[in-house]
Amino acid sequence: MKINCKILIIPIIVIFYSCNETQKNVDVSSVEITEFETDLNKNVVSKTNGELESHKIIGKFYVDSFYRYLKKGFELQIKRPEEEFGLYSFEFKKDGKVIFEDLTEFYVCGNGILSIENGNWKSKENGIYELTFDGEYSLESKFHTVSEYKLVALKNGNFKMQLIKVIENNKNLAWD
Repeated sequence: MKINCKILIIPIIVIFYSCNETQKNVDVSSVEITEFETDLNKNVVSKTNGELESHKIIGKFYVDSFYRYLKKGFELQIKRPEEEFGLYSFEFKKDGKVIFEDLTEFYVCGNGILSIENGNWKSKENGIYELTFDGEYSLESKFHTVSEYKLVALKNGNFKMQLIKVIENNKNLAWD
């Protein structure tokens, strides 16, 4: 029995170690990160004091660089970008559901892949949206977040979900 356990445990340790080392060596220098100005008047199409109707969020959008959604927010792109690393689609339904799909074609390793099992949105006053996400970064952590964003129209036709505040951010290790 001890030999069978060693035969099983050794490959698992080797795979886990190699995935972690591979992730450390992934070259993300070719991944372009979009930064936004903090002064909204520089990059925004004005709409009645910056407020947009709640139906503007309904539909399917493409999102890259989502990993910063609790720090700065994220851009909702109408056209699919050519990014191959960290590309997702978010479909905002009329009933308040958010349908998440991972469009990334190739991962070097399975550790840390974003998955959102449950997403919801609701419109609040003054063009503010509350987004709730339950998901995980595979083999790393599970999370539950609730945060508020202001939907801002950009000159390029896309929208920015500008972070207003994080209401809840619960994170647990994947094996807890």
